Amino acid sequence: MPRPRSTAPGGRFGFGGGGGGGYASGMVTLIVACVLSADPGAFAETGAAARTLGVGERVGVTGEVGVWVPRLTGTAQVGTGGTQFQLNEDLGVGEGNAGIAGEFGVWVDRWRFGGMGFAVNGGETQSADVAGTFGGTAIAVGDTITGSFSAWMAGAEVGYVLWRPMADEPWPWDASGGNRDAATKAMGSDGYPRFDVRVLLLGGGLAFHYDQQLTNQATGSSSTFDRTVACIYGGAGLDVQIGFEGRVPLLRGVRIYANAGAGPSIPDLETVWMVRVGFAFLIDDSIGAEFGYRLFDFDLVDGPSEVDGGLRGLFGGVTIRF
Repeated sequence: MPRPRSTAPGGRFGFGGGGGGGYASGMVTLIVACVLSADPGAFAETGAAARTLGVGERVGVTGEVGVWVPRLTGTAQVGTGGTQFQLNEDLGVGEGNAGIAGEFGVWVDRWRFGGMGFAVNGGETQSADVAGTFGGTAIAVGDTITGSFSAWMAGAEVGYVLWRPMADEPWPWDASGGNRDAATKAMGSDGYPRFDVRVLLLGGGLAFHYDQQLTNQATGSSSTFDRTVACIYGGAGLDVQIGFEGRVPLLRGVRIYANAGAGPSIPDLETVWMVRVGFAFLIDDSIGAEFGYRLFDFDLVDGPSEVDGGLRGLFGGVTIRF
């Protein structure tokens, strides 16, 4: 019998970790009903096709990298008696430049081991609308101020597929072959999944660095806030893959995903949380295009200073599988 072709996310069709919301789940239910009610003869397997979803999947490697254009929002209060300013309005740091973001994963059975990160910055010069103090820098209404910020994050993440309803073993404790009929129907004629849903538990750790500077051009005074924290987090994800079996020109399949995680920062013990959602198009067996949204929310405390902010914006990039 020919060796089954991989359906793991690092295989020829697979994608990295993910998740989704209610809208994605509704789409999934509708598409499953349509796809699996079709005449099985219309999707007859070739001799090289994998016959059962979740059986004979090899170790896979995935990678995504792209451009993230975040907007910085929240508040900043720096120094003893400092004024609480709006980040996106008062300090010249609301608009971010295009930064870089990416992640990778190694899939082994129900496990995914990977890493992720980003690096962004931004800033501008503006006329002050609010008077106050930022650290040791006094600001009067009408002063010309220049603000800037930079931030980076690097982390490691472990995911575990808790539920894969269309696979041969939907739950980890299920016996092999318990869902064989549905798992066979879920495979396409080209050896890739016609429909595959994964619900994951996520956990990991990360380091995050943020620094912000403000200069009053009228007085020449400058002040800086700088903080680095670690975070241990947990979360969940939903990943949906749909194969087209050659019915859509120039498109192998699509993926709808979302991840969410939250945990305490160290040593501040404030909450850090993040969301990654998106839609990916697999153009051929090993490369595709990905579009989505990223959010990273943080609360940094250093003595009398606090920056309670969030980076959020659109993401676009490429995805590679082998």
